[in-house]
Amino acid sequence: MSVRKLPDYRLKQKTLYIDSTSAATLQNYGDMFLEDGNISDALDFYQKAQYSEGLQKIKMMAVDIGDVMIYQRAAKALHIEPKPEDWETIGKKAIDLKKYFFARHALDKANNEDLLDSLKKIMEAEENRKNQ
Repeated sequence: MSVRKLPDYRLKQKTLYIDSTSAATLQNYGDMFLEDGNISDALDFYQKAQYSEGLQKIKMMAVDIGDVMIYQRAAKALHIEPKPEDWETIGKKAIDLKKYFFARHALDKANNEDLLDSLKKIMEAEENRKNQ
């Protein structure tokens, strides 16, 4: 049984940007990084491999964890422009997970003033609780 080893930083950079690495190898590294919980690195490898299934999986994971920046990177790699309702969905998830800065970014993109006002009140209430 072979041991699957993640590349260190230098090998990762060489694989992504210098060598002519096959799409299958890039996808394999992406899978390994994703299994290890390194979503950003997995996204780099999937993007270089043009592996849309992996990029789509990461985009959906980003919604589930309320990570607006990973979501935005995955959408860009897929050449997708998220709709306002997509931004609202991830913004609401980020609020639920108390990732308020991510939520604010997403709701700004959605141009939803009502949700932004609600978020502001939630953030103020959280700040008041911390200061008591």
